[in-house]
Amino acid sequence: MGQARWPLLCVGAVLSGACSHFDEGRVLTAAQRPAVELSRTADTRADALPQDWWSLYQDPQLDRLVNAALAHNRELAAAQANVQVLLGGLRGAAAGRWPTTRLGYGYRYGRDGDDQTLADATASHADSQFKHEAQWGLDYELDLWGRVAAGIVAARADAEAAQAARDLLRVSVAAQTTRAYLRVCALGARREVQQQSVALLQSSLDLTRRQQAAGVLTELDVSRQQSLLEQTRALLPRLQGQRQAALFELAVLSGQPPQHLDQQASHCQRLPSIARPLPVGDAWSLLQRRPDIRQAERQLFAARARIDTAKAELYPQVHFGAALESSAASFGAMGDSKALTFAIGPLISWRFPNREQAHARVEQAQASSEGALARFDSVVLEALRDTEQALALYAGERQQRAALARATAQSQRAYELARLSLDAGAVDGLELLDSQRTLVRQQAELAEADLRLLERQVALFRALGGGWQRVHTPRSLALHTGARP
Repeated sequence: MGQARWPLLCVGAVLSGACSHFDEGRVLTAAQRPAVELSRTADTRADALPQDWWSLYQDPQLDRLVNAALAHNRELAAAQANVQVLLGGLRGAAAGRWPTTRLGYGYRYGRDGDDQTLADATASHADSQFKHEAQWGLDYELDLWGRVAAGIVAARADAEAAQAARDLLRVSVAAQTTRAYLRVCALGARREVQQQSVALLQSSLDLTRRQQAAGVLTELDVSRQQSLLEQTRALLPRLQGQRQAALFELAVLSGQPPQHLDQQASHCQRLPSIARPLPVGDAWSLLQRRPDIRQAERQLFAARARIDTAKAELYPQVHFGAALESSAASFGAMGDSKALTFAIGPLISWRFPNREQAHARVEQAQASSEGALARFDSVVLEALRDTEQALALYAGERQQRAALARATAQSQRAYELARLSLDAGAVDGLELLDSQRTLVRQQAELAEADLRLLERQVALFRALGGGWQRVHTPRSLALHTGARP
């Protein structure tokens, strides 16, 4: 392996404890950590990311919905079933360390080769007869070339990769649930803003009509005011539809049909927020935490183990066997020494005609290992890229939201001044209409910015890999492999 690729490969060793072949007891020192750091942006801090990052919003409804989704999501249930399938394969591979035995009993009529041989030797006739036959055998493979051990390592790595895939799905489910709930709340708040704008414009329309009746304003002023009111009101059905769609998504994420809307969540009209800077940790903890990195590292480890499995096929297989058989005309005579036969000793088998196939399998395994290494490097780099992009987009969205808040405040002030000026006769109705249009637009943009900012927060937490830590290694995996939970 090239020196430049060593740091990336060793990232996953914190999860497996290994950077060298089958050396699962090795622990990396601080000097071996890859030299990467996360960018520091405003409103973030280097504190460790909490296990349940959604609790930072301090919203009991959100906590309840995420926990329900993690417990009942059907995709997660399928991922857990896949883990159990691979654990079964691991138990099968681990059973290769133990001998296999066989036990049989039969009662049949006829004559065998021994009877015929005896008849030929004594110049007599071999009569057919009933016989009791019992067999017991033992076979144990001496794993001289590490085939069984490498198979166990590969099966264990496959099971751990499936666990990492499940944990990656947990990260996704937690993020999707949080995002859907935040959309419900943000769209509820957005609808409230739109309704307030409608009420404001309705009040202005009533005033405009009174001023028209008094001869101060014209029919054109009334028509313009009416048009702006209808345009603002027309957005309400779309906002309601988007909110309903988010509620449908929440139901399905929790393993329920879309029609089973969460009534408590449907009443949310307040934007949840995080009052303190976001905890993002450092790059090293990020690389330890991301399940996709763990999955790629375990897949690489399995691929390397399969190289040794393939190489073992180049060498003879050595088995130690034992057998005990008994055959007698009566059941009571089966224990006599004359009725017993036994054999014990090693057996060597070597498949010479298939050595070319074995060499081809070794080359395939080595190519798969190189591919897994490249994939591992790619996943590590993508994890760093995703997090840096999420940090940059969050910082940009936060700055834009702050600018929109200032602009909205100024638009509110401009509208109030225009209305006072209209009452004093200093401006006409068109200037008031322009200030109203600007205020309504700014309020809508600010509400949209609030939603985008929340979504950027969720995207950042997802990139950081939060939400999987509460899943522990199943007992069966630790029992059969010695893995540490």
